[in-house]
Amino acid sequence: MCEHTFVVTSDGSPYTRLQRAIQSSNLPLIHATAAELGWVPLRDALAILMVIGAKDEVRFGPAAVRWAGRLALEVRDLQLSELAQALDSLDALPDENAQRMLLELTAQAVRPPAIGRAPAATRRSQQPRRRGFIS
Repeated sequence: MCEHTFVVTSDGSPYTRLQRAIQSSNLPLIHATAAELGWVPLRDALAILMVIGAKDEVRFGPAAVRWAGRLALEVRDLQLSELAQALDSLDALPDENAQRMLLELTAQAVRPPAIGRAPAATRRSQQPRRRGFIS
């Protein structure tokens, strides 16, 4: 019988740490844990956007635009009128009605497949090396 020892720190998983960072409005910790995760669900990205809006107004506009882009990519069958309403709601944040509307849209989001990623067989690093030929 093989015995495995797992070490679990009191910090928890990266996602748990991200949730705590969002709750504490700690932007440096939010950025660090989000980078560790690699992908953050759209709903959590909205929570991060709210923290950015409260802590760093200069970065809020560009972050809101990126969030709207993710919304357009991740919500299937998003209508143009819904996107327009989302943009109006982003502009109205931190209004509670605006938050509610955006949260409703995030419920429809799905994680997109990897974009711009080459299939494994065509990655240069995985192709057989040609010897004796100059390419």
